[in-house]
Amino acid sequence: MRDDTHGGAGAERAPALQERKERIRKSAKELFSRFGFKKTTVDEIAEDAGISKRTLYGVFGSKEKILADLVMTEALSFRKRLMGQMKAIIDPVEKLRLLCDASRRYFDENPFLGQVLADDAGLYAPFLGNEIHRIEEGMQGIIASILADGIREGVFREMDVPATAWCIMMLYRDFTYQRTPAVDGNTAWVPFILNAIAAKE
Repeated sequence: MRDDTHGGAGAERAPALQERKERIRKSAKELFSRFGFKKTTVDEIAEDAGISKRTLYGVFGSKEKILADLVMTEALSFRKRLMGQMKAIIDPVEKLRLLCDASRRYFDENPFLGQVLADDAGLYAPFLGNEIHRIEEGMQGIIASILADGIREGVFREMDVPATAWCIMMLYRDFTYQRTPAVDGNTAWVPFILNAIAAKE
């Protein structure tokens, strides 16, 4: 059943608008993952979300805006979950391992979002703008924070933290969402990094 209700003279109530956004995001994520961004139509997203095309346009305005919102929402949600899990971990080594493992699992389960971040063909750049860079900078910031903690605790050697965080981010990118093939499930790079930055006795 389609939800074609619209607000009156005032703005639509925030809970109703948020609920529609969630329905649209969920449908778009599933359809984009199954059929790709280009082949998925606004009509299909609206149908799957159980709302009219007019309502969908009232909420997001375009398919491109749905994708941009979806990518940022997913990235922030993953980051929030990751930070929550890290709070329970004291050891910087285990924090870095968790970041790598959780990211790999996430992109295994959400390959389309990995394609968007990789954006090999430049398909998404025109309407995502700097959002992808913001996402990557956020992850690089988390990596830098873990490295700094490890140096303070004596488990990581002294290093140029920003430069090392950038190098780890490049490997992170290659072995998570850019999907470099590996027979070991894309895990061998993690102990390689940990060995390289470990404090030597």
